[in-house]
Amino acid sequence: MGIQFAFSTAQWPMYGLVGVVIVLGVAWMVYRLDGRRSMRLHQFVEAQLAPRLLVGYDEKVRKPLFWFTVVGVLFLLLTLSQPRWGQSWMDVNRTSRDILVLLDTSESMNADDLPPTRLDRAKQKIEALAALCPGDRFGLVAFSGSTILQCPLTLDHGYFRTLVHASTTDSVTTEGTDIEAAIRAAADVFEEEIEEAGEEQRHTRAVILLTDGEEVTGDAVAAADVLGDYAGIYVMGIGDPNGSVVEYPQWMMREAGPPPDGQKTHLSVLDEDTLIALAHEAGGVYMRTTPHNGDIERIHQEMEGLSTQAQEGELRFQQVNRYRWPLSVAVLCFGAEGLWMVLMPWLRKRRMAKGTKPLVEALKNA
Repeated sequence: MGIQFAFSTAQWPMYGLVGVVIVLGVAWMVYRLDGRRSMRLHQFVEAQLAPRLLVGYDEKVRKPLFWFTVVGVLFLLLTLSQPRWGQSWMDVNRTSRDILVLLDTSESMNADDLPPTRLDRAKQKIEALAALCPGDRFGLVAFSGSTILQCPLTLDHGYFRTLVHASTTDSVTTEGTDIEAAIRAAADVFEEEIEEAGEEQRHTRAVILLTDGEEVTGDAVAAADVLGDYAGIYVMGIGDPNGSVVEYPQWMMREAGPPPDGQKTHLSVLDEDTLIALAHEAGGVYMRTTPHNGDIERIHQEMEGLSTQAQEGELRFQQVNRYRWPLSVAVLCFGAEGLWMVLMPWLRKRRMAKGTKPLVEALKNA
């Protein structure tokens, strides 16, 4: 029968050493306090004469107090380590936040100003955020000229990461960039959640918008106010304000014809003005992506202010936490210590009665 604790096997030596130090420290402290008591008594009576001169005096009566304290602390430390053994089906309740990711999959996200591409960098940021929020529900909306809910809100991060990794600029068939449609799709997702839950829980939801801000159709700023009623929004600008040269998409060449100047490429820039206005309108936060994960860490810190909501419990076959057993022993030890201190005066009186009885009989016989 394997026993596990709240800490990993690799941490056993460290926690074991800390436990030994604490137990030895408590033992030394109790020993010193008892020694100081004996020292004060022996200032008036010689140690060897005390049992003869003080009727009822016996140092051995106090010995159990030392062991009750030390053993009680030892089992209290075992309680804190949460020993587990034996397995059983248990109902596990979880709390989480709802995080809906809006990922721009338009042609401009193929720009390579953020190597390897803007889209690949955005996907890296999403996976980094998911790693920082292991207990939260994640959903994914991909958008370009229209939107598609690729992943409903779920606690299955493996499934979510698979769909994020599989996202390309061909994920949505309608070409273009319509950030407004993505925002309204997010509002629809949360509205359905509210209808199912039966209550409004805005402060448990967040929207993460990753885009370069090049909006071809729609008015994202106007739609942002609607989303602010459902969730907090965090906008991450993917790209470089100086821009990157990309080819005109084939759909634009087919529908609008070649550009008047005959160029097949254009400069795609990060439209920060639009994204900042969008975040401001929704009462959210905007930040430009960074080479490291400082941007994701900041978003995570901002999201720490969100509340969590209870999710449906699930049955899991897992080891049973047996902390009650060592806790019971610790309580018994500390209770026995208190009881022994109550009994000590009675024991002294009993010894005094036994000590004075021979003296009384001797006086009677005299």
